[in-house]
Amino acid sequence: MNAISKSFKVYMTQLTKDGMLIMIMIAPFLIGTVFKFVIPFVELQITRYYETNQILKEYYLLFDLLLATLAPFLISFSSSMTMLDEYDSNLINHLSVTPLGKNGYLASRLVLPLMLSYLVSIFIVIIFSLTSWSFLMVISICFVTCLLSLISTLIVFSYSKNKIEGLALAKLSGLIMIGIFIPFLVTTDVQYYFAFIPSFWIGKFTIDPGLNYYILSLLSISVWTYFSYIKFFKKLSK
Repeated sequence: MNAISKSFKVYMTQLTKDGMLIMIMIAPFLIGTVFKFVIPFVELQITRYYETNQILKEYYLLFDLLLATLAPFLISFSSSMTMLDEYDSNLINHLSVTPLGKNGYLASRLVLPLMLSYLVSIFIVIIFSLTSWSFLMVISICFVTCLLSLISTLIVFSYSKNKIEGLALAKLSGLIMIGIFIPFLVTTDVQYYFAFIPSFWIGKFTIDPGLNYYILSLLSISVWTYFSYIKFFKKLSK
């Protein structure tokens, strides 16, 4: 456990030395501030202009869901970039024969950052949310969005040869998030064409907090994680 905590400290130190990654860590708080203060102000102005009751307000729940998703995805991107750096320098293989071991390395680069993103995500939603969420709802949504971000980490690392490719693939892996928009924007049964995307069920659960939608989101995430991890582990074992 001591080796894992030391490895995680090294990971955090690496983040503070990369300007881009520093901005990525700060971004959720900046965007949360914009959501909290700018969006209601814009809503007030445009409703006055068009003389209507609400325009953006009906999507406040979607904005909150984006907040819950944002921090985990940005932190997962940081993990991907760090691991690609260490893979290119063959550091992962060297660490595998130390007391840290491969499992310890994965814990310090996947599990602990995931736990960190979970706590940050909860904090951001509580502070910056535009709607009123129960604490149970906050921790439930943040849990599945963090698991969803793990898929992005695995995909980016598995299919990228370097950080440049990783940056490009991270943008593509962000398409996993597109499912959260569908239940808000598509009200017909056409929306179920996107049911294979895990984030779709997270969106459904956010609108209608039923246990069935939550279970479906967990099952969908589990399937994606399983197949992503197979490719991830093959690369890590080379």
